[in-house]
Amino acid sequence: MEVLRTDPIWNDFSIALSDSGFPVSGVVDFSRAKDIYSTHAERYREWISRGLHGDMHYLDRGLARRLDPTLVFPELKSVIAVLKPYPPHPVGTEELRYARYLNGPDYHDTLKDSLEAAFQSLRKQGHLPEGFRYKICVDTSAVLERTWAMLCGLGWIGKNTLLIHPALGSYVFIGVVFTNQEFGESPKILKDYCGNCSRCLSACPTGALQSHELDSKKCISYLTLEKRGEWSEQIPTAGFVAGCDLCQEACPYNLKIVKNTPDSGVAGYLVTDEAALLQETESEYSARILGTALERIRYPDFKRNLRARLPGSRK
Repeated sequence: MEVLRTDPIWNDFSIALSDSGFPVSGVVDFSRAKDIYSTHAERYREWISRGLHGDMHYLDRGLARRLDPTLVFPELKSVIAVLKPYPPHPVGTEELRYARYLNGPDYHDTLKDSLEAAFQSLRKQGHLPEGFRYKICVDTSAVLERTWAMLCGLGWIGKNTLLIHPALGSYVFIGVVFTNQEFGESPKILKDYCGNCSRCLSACPTGALQSHELDSKKCISYLTLEKRGEWSEQIPTAGFVAGCDLCQEACPYNLKIVKNTPDSGVAGYLVTDEAALLQETESEYSARILGTALERIRYPDFKRNLRARLPGSRK
């Protein structure tokens, strides 16, 4: 198997990825990362066994593939990870809020398309060796994206269980590409700069977070996006009707990002007119969210989220 030299080959890759909208990227050989990855995968398996994933049964079904990524891509030799920032400003009002990542086109499609465009550009320019094959994974395959991004040196996994990049914070999408070629790169593990900070833990009103561990069953994001049917008890959702950003808003690495990033506005489908939303029919709801990440929420569950809101502070 040919080993790709990172100089200048990886430079070509990183430039193509940057040109396609990914300002940060990295690569690691699977053989060199396997032991560390196995430790993270075992921790994930134990998290599943304790039922902390709630009703997300697709995580159970994908467990074997997350434990062994060669089941996802049998030819796996290296992993490329990329980050793409999303708008970091709050979306909505104090009484009716959406998670920031929802503000824009559905990232499942846009990230995959952008990554595919980058690799097609590399192929067209002759930068991909003969026989180079890859698989793009953007939150739809059974992949531990945060672990791979961490192993590629793109950040550390914080106490809120999210990947935190030292300059971009955690308001980022992660894309992962499995390839059948080695780059000669070992894991680049950044220091966990969370230190003694516990702001994210204190910011969670439901107690879903312990240090570096999430109980999904208590998480506002899980309850508003993933949970089907009525909740068994009243949840302090802090005004969120889709997702939650409270632990991210409290993170010092995100405060500077919000301050230094121009506000790009809010997508039209993120309606904040409470009266209009309460009167919205199922067909109107389906038309409004078509092609967006909001399609994750069924109409009855969005209505449940609207009813359940409690006033919360806006950061």
